[in-house]
Amino acid sequence: MSDVVDWELCELQADSEAALRAAFFAIYVSEYVQAEVRDWSGRRIFFHRPTFDHAFSESSSYRTRAGVHDVSFSLPRAQRIYWIKKALSAEGVDVDVIGQIRKDNRGRPRRRRTLIVINNRYVVVLQLSDRNDYDFEFVSAFPTSAAYLVEIRRDGALMEKRRHKKMPQSCGD
Repeated sequence: MSDVVDWELCELQADSEAALRAAFFAIYVSEYVQAEVRDWSGRRIFFHRPTFDHAFSESSSYRTRAGVHDVSFSLPRAQRIYWIKKALSAEGVDVDVIGQIRKDNRGRPRRRRTLIVINNRYVVVLQLSDRNDYDFEFVSAFPTSAAYLVEIRRDGALMEKRRHKKMPQSCGD
């Protein structure tokens, strides 16, 4: 496995959890919803305002809660808000793209594209977009364990590998 890349956490201060959530939501809107976001191949990604609630919440026990998020605001996820763009650019990191088929909230099968940033055990989940001007829609992003990465790989198919090129070291480095 590649070395961990030192990506900074976004550490904000606020008087309450509601104020902290509002501050992260403002970043999400300005950096993703109102911005044009593309992946390393130029594919355009749509970020919907309400997706914030799912992407930056979590389940206290994912294995037993059937994907229901009972923690309404996850600081560990929110602190990695800028990591989404870093993962999509794949600059300086190794990324595996896993294709999966999952059911949406109406029971319809949806094709997903899961990006795994190997270096940081970070996952970004996208799905094919129904919108003509976008290739994908953002679903979620989260740090995870090595065991969960094995599960993601087992439930999907490797579609693409994106490897960063290591720069040759010169004398004196």
